[in-house]
Amino acid sequence: MTLYRHILKESLPLLFLSLLFLTAVYLFGFFYAGARWLEGVPLLKVLRWLSYHIPGVLVQVFPIALVTTTVLVFGRLSAEGAQFALLSGGVPLYRAALPLLLVGAVLSGMALYLQEVLVPYFNERVRVAWWDEIHTEGAGLHRLVGLEIPIGKGKALYFEAFEWEKKAMRKVRIVAFQGEEATFLFAERGYWQGKVITLEDYRFYRVDFRAVPGLEGAEDLLAQVRKVFRAVSQGKVLEVASDLSRARAIADYADTFSFGQDSLTEAFRKMRDPFLAPLERFRARLEFHSKLALPLANLVLVLLAAAMALRYGRSTGLALGLSVLLALGYYGAFFLGRSLAGIGALPPELGAWGADLLFLLLGLRALLR
Repeated sequence: MTLYRHILKESLPLLFLSLLFLTAVYLFGFFYAGARWLEGVPLLKVLRWLSYHIPGVLVQVFPIALVTTTVLVFGRLSAEGAQFALLSGGVPLYRAALPLLLVGAVLSGMALYLQEVLVPYFNERVRVAWWDEIHTEGAGLHRLVGLEIPIGKGKALYFEAFEWEKKAMRKVRIVAFQGEEATFLFAERGYWQGKVITLEDYRFYRVDFRAVPGLEGAEDLLAQVRKVFRAVSQGKVLEVASDLSRARAIADYADTFSFGQDSLTEAFRKMRDPFLAPLERFRARLEFHSKLALPLANLVLVLLAAAMALRYGRSTGLALGLSVLLALGYYGAFFLGRSLAGIGALPPELGAWGADLLFLLLGLRALLR
């Protein structure tokens, strides 16, 4: 127990400082990447936008911070000859890593919680703040002009232009199909708030395409046309319910860069949805297993980091270089596996878990030698 207390006493302050440093580096990277668009933006708005990144950043920096901590602590033990003292006292090296394995388990649990609860929400807020607050004042929908957006229950939204003065969608079209029957809503202007789309000056058509062939050669053409166009109406204002919120639409469709708005539960639901297209289910499998594998890297990397530090981390500079090498090696293997799975070269499960399995085997082999 004395050994464990000593290791935790040395490790926890280092872990905290590593997390602070790495989080600051990541946030500075986001700030630097967007600096050209942040000129003239109020400081509080920029800080709020940066703060939305923190949950997602923490999931990524937990493994790096833990590797850095493990390498520095065990490198110091190695430099002081503790490795030989442990072996002489009959204490296997893997037991010395148990306190940091416990820390890794705690970080893994925190990362899974963040992935499920906070990361999806704040990743959405990152995109909405960027397009709807920093780039424009409440006009983020202009990024969706010309796109067909699925809004749930088979409905798709499209608009041709955006009216900046009123922050409204112009020339709006909402289409829905049920079998061979379709409904078409056209409106001159539309406003999207929350999950409600308000249409102004709308026209509503319902078309039964099964009756279209009967138009040719129909004796009573007017009666047959009425079978095709079963209902026609128009009015000033109509509200349409959407399963997709305005914020989520901006987050998902404003550009091609994805922050991953799905939680673990949502990814699992998509993965098991029999009505989802096969390609979408495949991507959901990859996303779900990736969201599990990355947090558990906190457990996997401790073993290899401890073994490598005890053997090669006798100086601080070498220890830091080793931690960078291990972190880059893991993330390189992780994203390579995801990429190979993404193009179908590997099953999604193997693509997501391959890096964890590789580094787990290397760590166990190194500690048990």
